[in-house]
Amino acid sequence: MKAKLILFDFDGTLVDSKAIFFELYNELATQKGYKLLDSENIHYLRSLSIKERCHYLGIPLYKIPFIANTLIKKFHASVGRLQCNEGMKPLLNTLDTEGYAYCIVSTNAKKNIKSFFEMQGVAIPEIYTSSKVFGKDVLLRKLLKDKNLQWEEVIYIGDEARDIVACRKCNIPVVWVSWGYDSAEAITQTPPDYTANTPAELQELIKQLVSVQG
Repeated sequence: MKAKLILFDFDGTLVDSKAIFFELYNELATQKGYKLLDSENIHYLRSLSIKERCHYLGIPLYKIPFIANTLIKKFHASVGRLQCNEGMKPLLNTLDTEGYAYCIVSTNAKKNIKSFFEMQGVAIPEIYTSSKVFGKDVLLRKLLKDKNLQWEEVIYIGDEARDIVACRKCNIPVVWVSWGYDSAEAITQTPPDYTANTPAELQELIKQLVSVQG
């Protein structure tokens, strides 16, 4: 049975927002006394779990939701600098042209995501968001209920271990893309159902796993 709907994560998967978030984080870290991000430690941090990253940076784990919300509020001013990951804008245009149904599921703010699609001249998909960094499974269950879909009728495409964990809680098949925030080392304890190392590989997976609608 092929899926009817593709669920895309936004940051890291569709867009390269790392530079913006790193800049915003370093501004906050300077104020709070956390360890700064630099070109040397960013690669290492991609291989760690969120708990391990917090320990390395000197951030109490319970503060992560507050920090994330602070950064996302400041993010809107930098949306104009945001770019699609290489190959992802053509992929989205192909999905639109060929009749694949997809929407965005993200912990970024809806106004940030909508503004980005408007600036890129890409058709604005339906957008589901939540401010809870570790609550994406709740958002996924809400989406399934709203759409009257079963778990096997959707497929999720994301770049982080927390995406995979959220999908596991809902039994949703998940594709992990290797170009985002988490490296292969970071997901060893939470292996995905499928892996895509390039947008071309992702497009082939979509053709295999998702049916064209309408």
